[in-house]
Order: sequence, then structure tokens, then C-alpha cells
Amino acid sequence: MNKKLLTVAIAGAMAAPMAAQAVKYKLSGQVNRAVVFLDDGVQSDVRSVDANSSGTRFRFKGSEDLGNGMKVGMYYELQTTSASSGTRPDADTGRNTDGIGIRQANVWFSGNWGKLTVGQQDAAGNGATEADLSGTGIANAPAGNSFIGGMSWRSSATGADVARVSSTYNNLDAFSRYDAVRYDSPALGPVTVAASFGNDQVWEVAARVKSAMGGGKLSGAAFYAQDTGDVRGRGGDSGVDNRWGASLAYLFSQGTNISAGYAENESETSVDSSSWHAKLGHKWGPHAVSIIYYDGDEIGGVDFDDHRWALGYVHNLKKANMQLYAAYYHAELDTPAAIGSVEDVNAVVIGARVKFN
Repeated sequence: MNKKLLTVAIAGAMAAPMAAQAVKYKLSGQVNRAVVFLDDGVQSDVRSVDANSSGTRFRFKGSEDLGNGMKVGMYYELQTTSASSGTRPDADTGRNTDGIGIRQANVWFSGNWGKLTVGQQDAAGNGATEADLSGTGIANAPAGNSFIGGMSWRSSATGADVARVSSTYNNLDAFSRYDAVRYDSPALGPVTVAASFGNDQVWEVAARVKSAMGGGKLSGAAFYAQDTGDVRGRGGDSGVDNRWGASLAYLFSQGTNISAGYAENESETSVDSSSWHAKLGHKWGPHAVSIIYYDGDEIGGVDFDDHRWALGYVHNLKKANMQLYAAYYHAELDTPAAIGSVEDVNAVVIGARVKFN
């Protein structure tokens, strides 16, 4: 990050005249519930879950105009989970598995110089491998583990657990949300750039593009990140992880859309890993449908090759600010000879998300 620019931004924010009134804010959020049929080849079950694809949450967002083009604001968001969709068949989750976690807790300043954010937040590269214009992310997101990640790969010979499904595929996005200082540049035509530095010496830089092109819409991003302390457990070890990735999506004027993403993680103490995905979708009226294919190689430092695909459908009820969705997931895993073959994993999802503001 340009230290001189950061210093100027902080000094400008502190020197701006403060309004006498408090920051205006509003409450918004969503409830997202689903029924999932899970089958790991040994056991099957039906679950009522809180969908990890975009969990139940509420937030307070506010801002105030300070004059001279300056604004100040805050963002505080909590996610509440009851029976997470990241579970396995026949798991004993109890009847009250409620949990509350902080997703965002930050303050920000903005002006013609850009935007400075301090606190827990989306770091600069978060979502850079997940460009998607299909409108079906709630059903089959590029992350790939929303509805099957908590399941286990089961040995075909013994039925024993071999590994968690989430441990063999990761879209290797940047290191997500944590306490950091982030700077976002003003728009440079269709491009913006961002940089962040967080606790435990994790830092990220990213560039994003949004543009109309050829009668359609283009969206994409690229990032580079380094984590020297595995701040969020995303690298799989306690050594230095260097990670980079990119994604690109295009929506044609008639509703057809395509997207793809690729990322690599270079680890100091483990083997390197990579992943990619490709998605094809179509939108018409209130409907959106897509199919996505995922591939993960040596995720988590083990010689696994994970292949999975998913079908997703979303129906938008705009008057109620509600989405009804359905999905089917199928996953297969190639394993070393010493481990032996494992059973395929399957899941069927039917859900609904209601937003409020």
C-alpha cells in the first residue's frame, strides 16, 4: 500500500469538520433456510438447515456527509446460525445449535481520494475468484462447499471417514474477513484497485473491473495475498502462504452468462495446491438457472483430486424481496492408492431466502 497516500487519507479524514448530528443508519438483513437431502454413500439424512451459501444475518449500516466531498460511515453485521448446512448425515447437532458470529465491524472515511476502512471487514481480495453474473450464487456458489462441505468422504471398503469434503476442495479465494486496514482507490475508468493489511501479517492487493461490453456486462477481479500466520485457517498450515487468483464473468444481452475462476496457493510448509471452476447460466424474467464444474488439486497438502458439479435454479419474487431456490450437488474424489477409493457424495437442496431493509 502507498504509505504516503494512506497518511494523507487519514489526515484528511481527521481534519474534516464533524457534523453535530449522529450518523444516520438503517437496519437490514436476511433469513435463509433450506431443506437438504444428504447421501455420502454410507448414510443418508434429511436436514432443516441455515444455508451457508448466504447465511441468516442482520446488519447496521450508516453514513454522514462531512462536506467538501468527505463522508464517514460504519458497518456492523452479525450472522446467526441455527443448524448450519455444513453438516453430515446423522450428525447429532442437537435441537438448539444457535451461534452468532461477527462478519463486519468497521468504520470508514471516503472522499475524492478513495475510501479508507478500519476494522473487521472484507479484505482487499475477498471474492476475487468468485465473479458471477448468473444470479444463482445462492444455489451453487463458486465457493463449492455451502451444502456439502460438512460431509465426509467415506471409504468404499470400510465405510470409515477419510476426510471432510471441505478439506479437499477450496476455491482458494483471498483470506476473507478479518481485522485490517483497507484502502480502495477511486474508479479508474471501469477499474478499481484495493490493498489491505491485517493482524498476523496478512496482506492483500486486488483489482476489479465492471463494464458494459458488446451489449452485455463484464465483471472480473484478480488478487495476490500473503499470509505469514494463517490468520483465518484458510491456508491449511502455519507457514507462509502466497496465494493468487482471478475470475471473469460475462452476461450476454439475451441472458446467457459464463464465468470461470482459477487460483493457486504456494505453501512454505506443505505442498502447493490449485483449483478452478467454470459456470454456464441463463436468466429470463424472474428465473435463473446454471451448471457449474469444480476441480481442486492437492488442497490441504494431500494428494487428492476433487471433481464436483452442481445444478442450480433461482426464482425471484421481487415484491416480497424473496428468492426460492433448488440445487443438486455431486462430488467425486480421486485418492492415493494407500487410502483406497471413497464413495461419491450427493445432495439435493430446496430453500428460500427473504431479505428485509
